[in-house]
Amino acid sequence: MGNNQLKKNELKEVRSLFWEYDVKDLDFLKDRELIIKRVLSHGSVEDLKWLRKVMGDKEIEAVLVKTKGRGIDRRRLRFYQVVFRLPAAEVDGWLKDPARKIWDNRCRGKENP
Repeated sequence: MGNNQLKKNELKEVRSLFWEYDVKDLDFLKDRELIIKRVLSHGSVEDLKWLRKVMGDKEIEAVLVKTKGRGIDRRRLRFYQVVFRLPAAEVDGWLKDPARKIWDNRCRGKENP
């Protein structure tokens, strides 16, 4: 079994997070960012443990930095700041981005401080 096939089989552990996809059609290499962001935004602590095991912290951290945590609610993003040792000033900047207010207001129904 090839490495990519092994990874596809591992996706079955988090398939409930990808309800709109056929998991066998997801490519572990091509869809890395989608997989990481979905687990970070909607996954459980067990899903996060799985993600860290199969992707590694460096890969997850790179996606968080690249996307500036977009699509991840404030509370989770603060949690990931601690878990992945992201600089507080950097995460503060992401959270102060005016474009985030749309997401934050959708999630909470009001502006977050």
